[in-house]
Amino acid sequence: MTVRSPLYWDGSALREMSTAQVNEIVNRAVYVYGSNPPVSVTVVGSGGNISPNMTDTRMTAGAYSSRVDRFPTQGETAEPGTVTVTYDKISQSVTSVGAPTDTNSKLYPVYYDGSDIRAMSRADTFDTFVSPAINTLVDGNDRPGTFRIHTGTSLSNHTRISSTPVFTDTRANTGAYTANAIPEALDQPTTITNYYLFRTNQSIMSAPSFTAPLQIDGSNNLQQYSSSTLDSFLLGILRYYTSSVTGSRIRYSVNGSGNNRGSAMVNTKLDGSGNYQTHQVNANDYRAQEFPNGTAVTVSSWNLRIYRT
Repeated sequence: MTVRSPLYWDGSALREMSTAQVNEIVNRAVYVYGSNPPVSVTVVGSGGNISPNMTDTRMTAGAYSSRVDRFPTQGETAEPGTVTVTYDKISQSVTSVGAPTDTNSKLYPVYYDGSDIRAMSRADTFDTFVSPAINTLVDGNDRPGTFRIHTGTSLSNHTRISSTPVFTDTRANTGAYTANAIPEALDQPTTITNYYLFRTNQSIMSAPSFTAPLQIDGSNNLQQYSSSTLDSFLLGILRYYTSSVTGSRIRYSVNGSGNNRGSAMVNTKLDGSGNYQTHQVNANDYRAQEFPNGTAVTVSSWNLRIYRT
């Protein structure tokens, strides 16, 4: 396996590609991946295969107490509780893609070996174009055909996968609890943030220009790749490596390996010990209840991540 310098025709002579020209094709590979990635992330109702048990927790009021002779003391009144909601909605699926079919070593670009012009091997092509493209695709930035988390319902150059959030952070709505309404409903939440899954569109980048390398045609002559032929070649070999070949596969995790993709999914909760309140209904009905209170703190967080494996 070797990084090669493919040959191209400059209008008057054969030339070896510069590093900059090779990088143009690497960027083109990143671009074409976005048209049909073999690795997808979806939103499911439950049982997501890459999301752990992501939990949203929030404080609730304690059960109310009552007496006929006086207000129940704070010690006699139930402490606030906690509600936990589990989210497990992120799944990954992979389309297995076979190796591109190479007829008589004419699929791959050619290079000069010091004495002859030869077609690059699939391993050479991987080292020269594919491996660098995979490194770019998993670097954590918005790349065509990759997935990310976002807190809004829309995002430029992205497609929302589902209107169903993959995670929702809620907290107790302290303004909904009043002493005069004791007994208050225990759980009165408000939504703080919804988190949605998005796919990065191919339009996140313009189609990179490139210098066309040469390949061997059916008559054993040299010819330039057309844009469509090069794109098809790059997509086919990228789909093969990123779906099936150990060390080159693109995968996603939640709080596992990889670089973060988009917003962290944050679970927050009020940190108070309870807001003790009382209400006298009549001479024989004294009520007390502890409501949620405190400052919002982060309990836990999760990140969708992309990695190479």
